[in-house]
Amino acid sequence: MTILSGASEFIGWSGTAEDEVSVHVAGMTISGWQNVSVRIGLELMPSAAQIAFTEYQPDGQYTVSIDPGMRCQVSIGQDLVITGYVSVVETNTGPDGNQMSMEIDSLSIDLVECSAEFATYQMSSTNALAICQQVSRPRGITVASTQGAGNTDIQQFSVILSETAYEVMERVCRLAGCIFYDQPDGSILLSPVGVQQAASGFTEGENIEQISTRRSLRGRFSEVRAIIQNPVVLFTPPTDENYVSQMDAVSAPPNALAADPGVPRTRPLLIPVELGDADYAVAKQRVQWEVARRYGRSQVIDLICDSWRDKTGKLWRPNTLAAVKRKSWSAPQWWLIAEVEFVRGEDGSRAHITLMPPEAFKPEPLLLPMQSNEAVAAANSSVGNAGADRTPVQQDDI
Repeated sequence: MTILSGASEFIGWSGTAEDEVSVHVAGMTISGWQNVSVRIGLELMPSAAQIAFTEYQPDGQYTVSIDPGMRCQVSIGQDLVITGYVSVVETNTGPDGNQMSMEIDSLSIDLVECSAEFATYQMSSTNALAICQQVSRPRGITVASTQGAGNTDIQQFSVILSETAYEVMERVCRLAGCIFYDQPDGSILLSPVGVQQAASGFTEGENIEQISTRRSLRGRFSEVRAIIQNPVVLFTPPTDENYVSQMDAVSAPPNALAADPGVPRTRPLLIPVELGDADYAVAKQRVQWEVARRYGRSQVIDLICDSWRDKTGKLWRPNTLAAVKRKSWSAPQWWLIAEVEFVRGEDGSRAHITLMPPEAFKPEPLLLPMQSNEAVAAANSSVGNAGADRTPVQQDDI
């Protein structure tokens, strides 16, 4: 018997209501709740829902019996939002009868809380998508990708025995330069940032009921520079004429520098060049990422929208670019939806939405493990040959 089979098992179900929130569990479809909150987001795993309702449903003359661990689905109208498990059930008895509330987590709760299981904890000649699929398979969760995300070859990858599956996926996706997040059917999607664009956005004075912005200089730097954290070998004695400063000696070879014009005073940040970074390619990407990411995280919009959907009827979704129009702005600006909370209570339905610039979610450029290991091996093998051709005059530890 499927979850929605049998008309007699429907409790308070109204399939015509576009924003009717329903929970499909134990062969029943429950609606008629008192309060509901459904949260989904790019950095919110698992997706979660909290729903309160009466234990006895007079319309269907049923007493609802739900236990933690039951598989369930949460829908808004005809749109599936969360596939997961009932995690918490609370019952409060008072003059008005038994009031129930339950907390629901998406299937990824098992990736976040459970240790990773592998046939082998050392993998080679694979890609990020395959590793994420392997770590999720024991929990019954599928992983897919879009626009080639996760196709990065990872020649060597080791899993730490105490890691959760989520922690493994987080490390792998950083190496692959992509993000990952929950899907309504309980699967996980590997994706670039900003893969879709909303048909409409948020306009102050129209669908925005309340809006707050946060701008900050904390964690931002006027200049980000990559440096070499190795001993600097000088083959000629420094003199007043050819003296090389320590900063030039450690930063000139990478030539990796990025500036943030939005920082009004001198605030430098030095980052190390990774061993094995050929031609300092990763270092040059890293300094640009530091500036962009820190800027993105310093700009946040929190707003309350009067609708759960855009003008075409699609639910607001994370990783979606949306235009924001404010009365004080000369033109609309495109921001990325980071988190959505669908809320309904005594005052009606609202969507609490957090937006940031897309740069806030760009993954950090990293050197792949195999490249780093090869560089370490090469450095170690050359120790015995150091100075065979020429003898340094002076060595300074910077």
